[in-house]
Amino acid sequence: MGEDELHELQTALEQLRACVCSQDDDEFTRILSDLEFAILEIDKWPVSFFEDLEEFLKDPNFLSLASSWKLLYFINNNWEHLSERKKERLRDVLADTFDKHWNWMGAFLTSEILGKHYADEQTLGTLARLAKTARLPERSLAPHGIGILARTTEQEALRRLAIHELQELKESESEEVRAEAQIALGKLSSS
Repeated sequence: MGEDELHELQTALEQLRACVCSQDDDEFTRILSDLEFAILEIDKWPVSFFEDLEEFLKDPNFLSLASSWKLLYFINNNWEHLSERKKERLRDVLADTFDKHWNWMGAFLTSEILGKHYADEQTLGTLARLAKTARLPERSLAPHGIGILARTTEQEALRRLAIHELQELKESESEEVRAEAQIALGKLSSS
């Protein structure tokens, strides 16, 4: 990566930080959109860039932005730039901040990323726990992630466990969780 690209990333990160401080959602979205194009020219993210993105996801001021979920969208769109170590670090951050985004889209995208990119027993356990303990309405999005995990995994035993979990969630005390579990099961039977 050249000096120009590195400078461009650092400038974008500084601008994003300023948006978090000022709570300027529109500007945050614009800068992130520009960054999406700039990142196309870069083969591998510098370590510090990922660490800065990770820090955003841990920052309550960032999470209070209505558009905080767009950073998850950005990361998901650029998944190939993350090393296995970075992906593993991100898993914990995603689980910890599942229901902390101001906008429910944060939980929606988190459930999709977890279900698609971390289709294993650990993630199934995490999503099952979130379906019971996360705040509402975000809690209702955990079954969506379990359904994606069931469709993504190539392990039949894990798929059966995910379906079993969804069937249990159909009996949840939360009407929203029950409804989402039913939708996820419906998508599984139609695929």
